[in-house]
Amino acid sequence: MSRRKYLDTKQPKVKSIMGDFILIGIICLFAFILIVTQITINQPLSSLPSQSSVDDVKKMHDFLSIGNLAYFSMRTMFRMIVGMMWSILFSVICGVLAIKFKTARRIILPMVNFLESVPLLGFMTFTTAFLLGLYPGNVMGAEALAIFAVFTGQAWNIMLSLYQIMEVVPKDLKEVTSQFRYSAWEKFWRLEFVYSIPGLLWNLVISQSAAWFAIVASEQVTVAIPKSETLILPGIGSYIQVALDRADFKACGFAVIALIINVVILNFLVFQPLVKATYYYRYDEGTTQGNPPKSIVYNLVKASNFGKILMKWIQKIKDFWIFKLPRVWYILRINLIFKYLGKVKKYISIIWYILLGYAVVISAIKLYRFLPHEDFSIIPHLMLLTTLRVVLAMLIAAAIFTPLGVWVASNKRRLSFIQPIGQVVGSIPSNVYPFIVIFISLGYKQLEWWILPLIMVGCQWYYFFNVIAGYLAIPDDIKEVTKIFPLSKFKWWTRYLIPSMFPYLITAIINAAGAAWNADIAAESLQWGKETINVTGLGQYIAVNDGIKDKSALGTLAMCAVVGLCIIFVWQPLYKYAREKFHY
Repeated sequence: MSRRKYLDTKQPKVKSIMGDFILIGIICLFAFILIVTQITINQPLSSLPSQSSVDDVKKMHDFLSIGNLAYFSMRTMFRMIVGMMWSILFSVICGVLAIKFKTARRIILPMVNFLESVPLLGFMTFTTAFLLGLYPGNVMGAEALAIFAVFTGQAWNIMLSLYQIMEVVPKDLKEVTSQFRYSAWEKFWRLEFVYSIPGLLWNLVISQSAAWFAIVASEQVTVAIPKSETLILPGIGSYIQVALDRADFKACGFAVIALIINVVILNFLVFQPLVKATYYYRYDEGTTQGNPPKSIVYNLVKASNFGKILMKWIQKIKDFWIFKLPRVWYILRINLIFKYLGKVKKYISIIWYILLGYAVVISAIKLYRFLPHEDFSIIPHLMLLTTLRVVLAMLIAAAIFTPLGVWVASNKRRLSFIQPIGQVVGSIPSNVYPFIVIFISLGYKQLEWWILPLIMVGCQWYYFFNVIAGYLAIPDDIKEVTKIFPLSKFKWWTRYLIPSMFPYLITAIINAAGAAWNADIAAESLQWGKETINVTGLGQYIAVNDGIKDKSALGTLAMCAVVGLCIIFVWQPLYKYAREKFHY
């Protein structure tokens, strides 16, 4: 046997063994993270490091040690994974309810549209006490708060994208399922859900920037307990905050490196294999054909013996879920419950709206009595300044990253090289940049607009990724027509490209708005060592009044009011216009 033939026969065995090692290693890694974090979170709240202990110089150096950073990275990764799982579960349940039931759609869509643009601080203000109260005196309460922050960072975007994709399932595919006499259950799981998987996964990937921002920001929020003591939740976020408070540039650099390593690990071990596995579920005619994504982990795991055994078990679970579970449903006569609810849904809707109206009125009265009336006069000015910064940062980011996204997506080699880098860099939250920007801005503290780069860092990647997705979704025949009939640069953008990508651009703007608000609120009050830099706006108002519940609530409600007005008068009309006027 020649050497080449020997190597050819041996290569599949090597790939199989390597795949087994990688798959077992991934399972062991995540199992180790789960076990260690489970042990540490089931402890009393007083076991967390306190602010006073960190203020001690020796203990502060211990807190900022590299060993601690590795442990904190593991804790942060655990929160990210759990938050991601809850986000997917919420998205599937609410997305299906919204697409299948008109009454549920009237409630879910406006609520999620509003929540998507509410900044993280809005959730933290009103949920901290509740989540800590669920686990009184236990670290689990603080963990729940951080996990909920991850959830709010990505769940709304994923759910809306899932709903939008399911809404446009091609009619010819639906007709095929009718001809094969699929039940409603089979139709959903074998067509609608499978059809939506690539889009769901793509939005999960581009939501990672917001999720990482949320987890780092939530870990920076200290937990106050009785006896005037403040506790710190271990994680990369709290590590960054302590490093910023101590003006430790070296520790900040290590924290950024640790964050990038976490992002790369998650991308390499989870997202790349999943994107590769779901690539062939696509139903489009864009330029992505012939340019499949690459994943070393997926190729090795697919060839491994352990992977094949795992796939057999997954196939058995899938068969039970799709074919056998509905039989149990009918045997237990659960379908009769839904049939009865369908008959009385009109009365249920009336009762629901009455209760909702009553709750809104009572809440509004209590809030008005609770809020500090003396600050009502200054809030409009702060709202205007913050809103102007957000709008200006979004416009600059759109002007830069829309052409950049088109340039990247227009070349396959360029796309395959730059897009993974963009996914990693885009997952780095804007609140790890202050320690860099502060050095640039120290001489210009009198200017109110130097924080615009920080806001742009928070929202620019939504333009980048959505523009790439929009360009790749343009059918090839339309691209060929533009080559046959040459257009000037201006007409190429205004008559062809922008109309072709308009729905994706609107999605990018809506997603970027929430991220920009988050970044602006964080950037209006920055700290480097003993020096605090405040910029007039809602973020500064909330930071200065931190711990004063009524004033913090007023600032947060003002923020939510601006977001709500934007949704009603800007985003919804634009999205409706894009959906009706610009489609293939």
